[in-house]
Amino acid sequence: MGGCVASKLEEGGGVVAICRERKRQLKLAVEKRYALAVAHCKYSHALFAVAAAVDFFVAGYSSPPKPYEEGIPELEEEEEESQRVGEQVENKAVVVEDNGGTEQHDGGAEVVKVVDEGDNVREGEQKGLDVIDTPAEGRELLEALKDIVDLFSRASDSAKDVSRMLDANKLQMQSGLEEIKENSTKLIEAITWHNSTSSSKLSSCKSLVASRSKGSSTWTEFKNDLFDDYGGMDSGSHSLTLERLYAWEKKLYEQVKSGDMTRKLYEKKCSRLKHHDIGDNETIDKTRAAVKDLYARILIAIRSAESISKRIQILRDEELQPQIVELLKGLMRTWKIMLESHETQHKILFEVKSFAGSAYGKLSNNSHICATLQLLVELQNWHACFKEYVVAQKAYVETLHGWLIKFVVPEEELYSRSRSSAASYGVNGPPLLMICHDWLSSMEKLPDTLVTIALRSFTKDVRALLNQQVEEQKQKRKADSLAKELDRRIRAFQKTESRFLEPKLAEQKCETDIEHKTESLTERKEQIDMFRRKVDMEREKHQNYVQETQRVTLNGIQTGFCSVFDSLAEFSRASQKLYSDLVTCSENTDKAGNPAYIEGGTKDDENCSR
Repeated sequence: MGGCVASKLEEGGGVVAICRERKRQLKLAVEKRYALAVAHCKYSHALFAVAAAVDFFVAGYSSPPKPYEEGIPELEEEEEESQRVGEQVENKAVVVEDNGGTEQHDGGAEVVKVVDEGDNVREGEQKGLDVIDTPAEGRELLEALKDIVDLFSRASDSAKDVSRMLDANKLQMQSGLEEIKENSTKLIEAITWHNSTSSSKLSSCKSLVASRSKGSSTWTEFKNDLFDDYGGMDSGSHSLTLERLYAWEKKLYEQVKSGDMTRKLYEKKCSRLKHHDIGDNETIDKTRAAVKDLYARILIAIRSAESISKRIQILRDEELQPQIVELLKGLMRTWKIMLESHETQHKILFEVKSFAGSAYGKLSNNSHICATLQLLVELQNWHACFKEYVVAQKAYVETLHGWLIKFVVPEEELYSRSRSSAASYGVNGPPLLMICHDWLSSMEKLPDTLVTIALRSFTKDVRALLNQQVEEQKQKRKADSLAKELDRRIRAFQKTESRFLEPKLAEQKCETDIEHKTESLTERKEQIDMFRRKVDMEREKHQNYVQETQRVTLNGIQTGFCSVFDSLAEFSRASQKLYSDLVTCSENTDKAGNPAYIEGGTKDDENCSR
């Protein structure tokens, strides 16, 4: 509608409203570009944070307790009891099959195993990345989790190029990072802890999670340094182009608004001259002179509007359009790497068959609970960042489309609600309008809902694991407390018995006293035996909790991650195709010298809208 603004200026009509809407839409585009840059960086950071949380989770099961746990009350006593209970369950192995049966294994290590029908994974299948050879008996959970950490980092790094294109600077990312930390703190405080968790342990976990969040911010600042080194796009700074366009749109609106006021005054004076609604001849001559002056001002306004419109068109077609195409190419490369990474991650987790923690990794301790809490927090943040990214991209494309559609003559806007609008856009609208139209319509078909459902379900599984670990510790403390009471009673009984059996005391007592004492000792011994059976029962319950925790860990982590990676792979595949098709259409448009949408166009041209 570049020339349309000038041509319509004489007619008035809704041209002022159109220019006002164009200015408003472009101002929104500037804001939504900022929001998209922040959302894109936050999603990239979320992937890296999940990788750190998974690494922390694996470390909790693979290495001895860290020094920070030394100051936690009751930890040393818990570890000693863990060793005693661990010796009892060390030689046990639980195998969870489809039919619920159990199986005994040798080797001393406790193993939780899932027999799955999907054992016939195609061997040697390559989908972008090489995968470590899978053992014949399948992968072990912790080893598999180690393998997916680097793939998270690779997926996160793939977003760097697009972040550079979106001009994601340090200031923007720092504000986004502060929001991430604030959300993480709220999530931690929202975790429902059972009465079994003491305030000191909760404080320790919070401190640990906070310290790890600070550590991850170093990565963000480092990445932003890389962005700053690269600068904007090869075709120029995207944010600067939008700001310049907004400045010209604002100037155009002011010019058109001023010209419209001049036109109305001109028409009013012309009407008075036409109807001879003026006094003497001198007044008529003055009015005619004023009309000529107003007409000259209208012509100047038209030429000024045409000049501004021409500048806007040049910026739109020679700067903004190449930048959008470059952005689409960057997104295509990013989601190609995302697809390869998530497909490989899914393959790795799908092959998991067992969970064999080390001797100190079998019993849930504060390190495990803190690691699970960290994973839960980062999963919820990942979920939120993914939704924010999808919404931000749609909002940005919508505002660009809303601005570009105002370049179409008003009569043609009537077609915008119908499927045939593509042909109208191709003939009357700028080429970039067709790209944004296809981009927006294609985004509506992306399977983002499946990803959010999978992430929400996985978060629920991890929360269940956290609760199970807390319940296991609660049962462990109960068993430990009863065991200490049993030891106290045994020592008291042995002390009384030894005094009763002393020779001097035995000689001084009569037979009645001896019988009474004997009965009393026998009764106390029976009570101790009953109490011992209770202790054994509580210890057995704790062993059951340990086995259930390992089962929940294996099933929850494997199933949850598999579902997330599968849905993300589908989303990545659809996204890559979306951007690839848009790039192809833009290239075809450039080669043809006109939009791909024309009346009676080829089938290939029509496919651009899908």
